[in-house]
Parts: sequence; C-alpha cells; structure tokens
Amino acid sequence: MSLSVIAALGNPGREYSSTRHNAGWILLDALAQKVGAQWKEESRFPATVAKVTFGGSPLFLVKPLTFMNESGAPLASFLRFHQLELNSVVVLHDDIAFEPGQMRLTQGGSDAGHNGVASCIQHLGEAFIRSRIGIGPKRHPSQDLADHVLGKIPDADLALIQKNIPDFIQGLETLISRGLPAAQTITNRKPLSP
Repeated sequence: MSLSVIAALGNPGREYSSTRHNAGWILLDALAQKVGAQWKEESRFPATVAKVTFGGSPLFLVKPLTFMNESGAPLASFLRFHQLELNSVVVLHDDIAFEPGQMRLTQGGSDAGHNGVASCIQHLGEAFIRSRIGIGPKRHPSQDLADHVLGKIPDADLALIQKNIPDFIQGLETLISRGLPAAQTITNRKPLSP
C-alpha cells in the first residue's frame, strides 16, 4: 500500500521514556535503529522526524513532541505541510486491551478511551491505520487508569514487548509491501511469539 508516515504517540521527556504510554515510541525507535534513521527535530510542527526507506518505500517516521493528549495537532500540521493523505498514515500507540507482546493492526474506529488516539481523530479523522501495542489492563480495578499508563513498564512486560519487536516490524513491513489484510495475518494473532 502507499504508506507515507509511521507516527508514534508518546510523552516527551526522560521521565516518560519507559512508561506504558510510550510503547509506540519504543517500537518506532527500534524500527528507526533497524533502518539507520537520523532523527531531526522540526519545531514548526513540533515533532521529531526521520525520512527513511522501509519495506522498499520512502516514508517519514514521526514522533509528535507535544504531550500525549495533544498528539493529533502536530501530526495534522505535518500532513498538511507535506500534502499527505490520512489513509497513508499508521499510528503506533499503547493499548490496554491486549497483553504485552501482542500487537493488532486495525483501521478506523473509536478512540476506546485513549486520549492520544482521541486527539488524532479530532485533528485528522478516523481513517488512519492503528498499530495497537499491548500493555495489558490495569492490575487492580481501583487503580486510576492514568497511573497505570504512566507507570513504568515492568521488566517482564518490557521483555515480552522487546522479544516481539521483530514480529511487529515484520508486520509493518508487510503492511507497506502487501497491504493491511496480509499484515494482519502476521500481527493479529495471539500471541505473536510463544
């Protein structure tokens, strides 16, 4: 498919780097390292951007530098500046509906209570592809959801995510080269790796 942008939602700042809400950044950073991306901060959006070749196609990697709840505005500005279509965008983000080590590729739908996705829908519409990276549900019903997603990823969960990053990247590469249904056969299984 004609994919132009892989964007990841997260919160800037060292204190957030290993939190559940930054699972999208963890995957995008791994992809960037694999393809030798050179990040550049673009203050006009604001975002950190790299132009790379991945899956045989040129595309942009984008990390909005606003906080999670305002992610959609810089991404929308980036798309307008480069005159890119919404259906050429995949957004990587954390998802409590799936366990660590799982990823699901979907297109459209609601924000499911995710403030970063809600911001993207507000500023972009619903047509973008979502790469939903599992971080697991709250461990205690009484726990505040914000405390859960802003909490540090436990070592065991992080190990599961990192173990499956090659599968996640393969899914994204297949998305670019063969389209969403083919990519979903790789990513939308449970679990990705035993």
